[in-house]
Amino acid sequence: MAARRPETPRPDHRCACGEELKPFWRHCSDCGRPQTWGDDHHETGAECGHCGWMVSDFSWYCPWCGEDIHEDGVSSDRPLKAPAGFRFSAKCDAGCGGGVQYPMDYCPWCGAEQEWPGEDFEGTCPHCERGVDDWMDHCPWCGEDATGQDLIPRAIRRVRRLLAVSRIRPWGYRLLLRPGVSGVDPRYPKIVEIDHSHIVEQRSREEIPWSMVVGLIAHELGHSFLYHHWKWTDTEAFIEAFGEVDKAYRVSDLGWVDFQRRRITTTHPNHVTAYAATHPQEDFAETFRLYVTRRGRMRELLAEMGQKRKGVVVYQKFLELDRFLRDLRT
Repeated sequence: MAARRPETPRPDHRCACGEELKPFWRHCSDCGRPQTWGDDHHETGAECGHCGWMVSDFSWYCPWCGEDIHEDGVSSDRPLKAPAGFRFSAKCDAGCGGGVQYPMDYCPWCGAEQEWPGEDFEGTCPHCERGVDDWMDHCPWCGEDATGQDLIPRAIRRVRRLLAVSRIRPWGYRLLLRPGVSGVDPRYPKIVEIDHSHIVEQRSREEIPWSMVVGLIAHELGHSFLYHHWKWTDTEAFIEAFGEVDKAYRVSDLGWVDFQRRRITTTHPNHVTAYAATHPQEDFAETFRLYVTRRGRMRELLAEMGQKRKGVVVYQKFLELDRFLRDLRT
């Protein structure tokens, strides 16, 4: 049953915290507060008696909570394309012939659940798999942590502790748990995406390979750090140690990498690991990962390189990284 309410004007599309919202977001993307989109501007003259959201008197079902709200003699005897107060975005997924407006959860004519593929967002929420943007702290659909950091707090605490012990100052990076391949876009060096399959596909938190996740994050942070300090790559010392990092990148994402390994490998005398030999950018990221996971203890690293009979260039990599970090601190 559609319920009416008196005038209660409020600012257009703003949460109580002041964050601007898009129409019909269920939660604030900044503070996560649940939202209620009533008929404050008298567009339809009716609200759902169950959830309080704006509805049309012509509808049979609330498009937001799915409850039956039809009224005899008022609700339309046939599905409509777009009643007053709403616009047409697509046809009902169930094929009833009625129209739905984005982002309605249910068809207002038959009550069938609706899906909205191809939403125009930068990423996907790791909790509900709907669209979110990289800057969002909370998912506007489910209200959970849009970054997914709440799923890997143990790994994040460990990485932050390792960076602090290694005396590497934060550079404003932002970790995001996302579907697909882990990586960093050079155009957005502070956005670090971590493949969420390592987390969500596990049946329990005890099965999550935390040491691997820590190593993976440290590796991707190496890419972010390098892109953030890209001018450093033009210096003679950097090129002599790591080579030309801007050469064509042709590295397969299907290759297996042991990010749990914290020791320098005995193979590839001029690189810290086999994966580091695939490209100068991966060489730096792997060097950065080992430097961080070994807490920046240069004496231990240099001694181990001697035991593994590494080439002089591997010494140069760690020494140049350590020197650059010291320069940043001073």
